Amino acid sequence: RLLDAFRFFRYCHSLLVAMHSRLLVLLVLPVLAAALIPAPRLQNKRRFASILAIHQNESAGERARSTDDVVARVEQAPSAVRTSTSTSWFQRLQDSLTTFVIGLVLIVFSIPVLWFNESRVAQMESLISIGRSQARSVGGKAAVTENRNWLVHVDGETAKSAATVSDPQFDVSFDKNCIRLSSTVEVYQIIEHSKSEEREKLGGGKETITTYTYVEEWSSSYHDSGSYQDISKRINRKPQGLDVGVQGQDCSRVEFGEGFLLSEELIGQCTNWRSAGERLPEAVNTKGSRLEFKRADQQYFHCRSSQHDGHSQIGDARVSFRYVPDHEATVLALQADGSEELRDTFKAYRLIKRGWFGLSEDVEKKALLKQAKKSLGDLASEASCTGCLACLCCACNLVVRCCQSLLMPELYHLFDGSLDLDECFAIITSRLTVTKWCFRIGGWMMMFIGLYSLFSPFLTLIKVIPFLGPLAASLGGWLIYFLCFLFTAIIASAIVIVAYLFYHPLMALVYGVLSAAAVTGVCMLASKA
Repeated sequence: RLLDAFRFFRYCHSLLVAMHSRLLVLLVLPVLAAALIPAPRLQNKRRFASILAIHQNESAGERARSTDDVVARVEQAPSAVRTSTSTSWFQRLQDSLTTFVIGLVLIVFSIPVLWFNESRVAQMESLISIGRSQARSVGGKAAVTENRNWLVHVDGETAKSAATVSDPQFDVSFDKNCIRLSSTVEVYQIIEHSKSEEREKLGGGKETITTYTYVEEWSSSYHDSGSYQDISKRINRKPQGLDVGVQGQDCSRVEFGEGFLLSEELIGQCTNWRSAGERLPEAVNTKGSRLEFKRADQQYFHCRSSQHDGHSQIGDARVSFRYVPDHEATVLALQADGSEELRDTFKAYRLIKRGWFGLSEDVEKKALLKQAKKSLGDLASEASCTGCLACLCCACNLVVRCCQSLLMPELYHLFDGSLDLDECFAIITSRLTVTKWCFRIGGWMMMFIGLYSLFSPFLTLIKVIPFLGPLAASLGGWLIYFLCFLFTAIIASAIVIVAYLFYHPLMALVYGVLSAAAVTGVCMLASKA
């Protein structure tokens, strides 16, 4: 009996071993098969599954479409790649210290930005006030000598090109009726978009989940796909030797009426753009006939295939042309002696020191001409701090040199169409208001973010507290938000008041009263709460 029992036990054991080995084979074989099957077959299975899903979702009337159309829809659908990265509490603490340093830099640069903006606004308001009283409306038939070195308003004369304008990259040129010419080159490519989501982890860590999506579209800037997350999307290309983007060329000589020539700065303000397709042939080439672009609608295409059939491929290029024709315009600027005998030109009308009792007209004309001849670099050097203060005010000097060339306080404008003097100043005032608030909000945001960034290490430290850390950091963040907003409002108001003291003392007094009333009201509300 013992022998029979032992034999029965061995039989059961061998049976279990056989079943276990077969079970392992059944589990391992699919994994090995999935690893050994080539990737294209898996992609074909995925494509077939996507096609089948689309067919199942379509109505009975839409199922008659060809399989090729369905496959094309699957291939054009945006794909997505998701990555996850974890950041420990010590790494977040190091990042918060970096944020602290960046906050200091933002605070240091926010004050010069606000100061430059407010001082420029005060200068422009003074310039507009003086310009309204001094501007002379003149005709463009002839340049009157008595109006030289004075602010003039030339209304409704025709700006006419008097030289050939050629595109720098294509064999496209116009001999007449073209003040400005512009070409926009785009390439069909895969563009990567990313979206990140952060999640708090126990112990103060952080997990960042980034989703990368890919879309095929036309773009005027070339996207290098070598660093894309999805390796299969690293296929962007462009025609060799083709510069992608916007390029333009202005006419070297533009006559304004019969008595004036427009300067380069005023030509650059002509914005009456039109499509140039109607003036161009059916095909255009790059210079040297390296690439040929054929017309399709109002654009020209260079395709990898023989012709453009409406279905773009990665690496296809297209170009569109625009031009500014001769048109009626209005100029508000300083009339100056030109290089030709019968034609004057225009320069910038800027602020000068007139003293308490003003200047005579001849002396004022000389001062206006001297100020107009100064380059933007000279004006930036005059506005910058020098000597020992240059090291202390390096941030101020850097902001002034960067912004002075773009936002110089001056009257130097060309408007499309015929406008009277009041309409010109109304447009200048509206532009000043938009620029003022854009820079003002930008400076406020720099200061607010800088102040809040100073508390980043503190908020990171308390997040390590189990369970209560994220809640305490959230509540503390809202309190810090309020304090940063209050300090930003106080500092920004002080900068506005000081800036206006130099140019509009009365406006500085008004701003001071309003700012004090606002701060007092906020403090009273906070104390009651």
